[in-house]
Amino acid sequence: MDKDLLVEKLKVLFQQEKEITIDAFGLAPAYGGMVSNSFVLGVSAPSMAGDEQPDKIQKIISLLFSGLEPEERRWIDRVRVYDNVKELKKQAQNDFEEISYNDNHTSFETELFKLDAA
Repeated sequence: MDKDLLVEKLKVLFQQEKEITIDAFGLAPAYGGMVSNSFVLGVSAPSMAGDEQPDKIQKIISLLFSGLEPEERRWIDRVRVYDNVKELKKQAQNDFEEISYNDNHTSFETELFKLDAA
């Protein structure tokens, strides 16, 4: 499986979801891109704004387990959930990582995908 196929599977999965509103997502290389085919999944889920972060992450992980095959899930190393697209875009600049890197860190062009309203 390549990244483009994973993106398409995620688009379908997120657009079909009825309980959680997901309006955009992005994939950033995990571990600074040192591990191929390993990504941090960032998700904008405005319907979960106000929920505790662990609860948000668990809901997205449960969704991934219900809609992706094990070999597809293997590509997703970590999940980050944000309240809106603006926050998603801001965090994409740091590859969805929680920590600050030193000046030697190379940020990747994290690709974001907007979803059509259902």
